[in-house]
Amino acid sequence: MIASASTSAATVEVPPPVCNARETGPYALPFTEGKKRSVFFVAPKDAKCEKPRHRLIANLHGLCNPPGYACGYWSGAASERGFLVCPEGNSTCGAGGPPTWDEGFDAMDRDLEHAIDGVSALYPDEVERRGEVLTGFSRGAYSAPFIALKHPGRWPYLVLVEADVPLDAAMLKRAGVKAVALLAGDLGSQIQGERATADKLRKQGFPAKFWPMKNAGHYYSADIDALMGEAVDWVIRQGEVAED
Repeated sequence: MIASASTSAATVEVPPPVCNARETGPYALPFTEGKKRSVFFVAPKDAKCEKPRHRLIANLHGLCNPPGYACGYWSGAASERGFLVCPEGNSTCGAGGPPTWDEGFDAMDRDLEHAIDGVSALYPDEVERRGEVLTGFSRGAYSAPFIALKHPGRWPYLVLVEADVPLDAAMLKRAGVKAVALLAGDLGSQIQGERATADKLRKQGFPAKFWPMKNAGHYYSADIDALMGEAVDWVIRQGEVAED
C-alpha cells in the first residue's frame, strides 16, 4: 500500500555527537631543552566532537606572578572553552622565586608564540589559531595590546586584568581587535582607570565591558573562574555579532 501525500512522516530524533572526555590538566611543558622555564597549559575537556579544533586562549602573567596563579585560578573556565597556554616569564623574582619578566614586549611576544608551538605539537590539528583570545594579568595585560597591534588580526579578542592600559578604538581597530574585556579588583588601584577606559571605548563605538572583582586588590577575586568565563564568552559573542 502506498501512503498518501497527507501521511505524516515519523519523527526521528538524531542523537547529539559523542564527545570523548579527557583529562584537562593543568600540565607543564618544558619551554626549551635544558632550561627550567616551562609552559603551563590546560587542554579542553572534549577531545573530539563535532568540532575537533579548539579555540586558543593565551595568557601572559604579571611580575613575580606565576602561571599557576595567573592561569591556574580559572583553568576550569578555560578547559570548557579551548586550550589555555601560559608561558613562564624569562626570569625569576630573586633566587628560586616565582617567574617574572625582565624582557620587553617584543621578546614576550616571541616567547608566547614559542609556547603555543610547543602545545600545538602535542595536539596536532587541534589548536585553532583563528578567533584567538589573548588574556593577561598586570604586566601581561599591558603587553597584550602591543602584541595585538604587532600582528593585526591575530588576536581579535582581549581580556585584560588588573592593568589600566591606555586604549582607544582607532588603535584597537588597526590591530584587528573586535572586543575588549577589562577586569579589576574593587579594592585596588586599577579599577577607576579601567572603568573609565571601558566607558571611553563604548562612546567611541567600540565593544568594551568592565567587570569588578569583588573584595580584591591586585589579585583575583574568589569567583574569578566564573568571571573569566563570562568575559571570554562576551568578547567572542561581540565578534560574532559584528560578523552577522
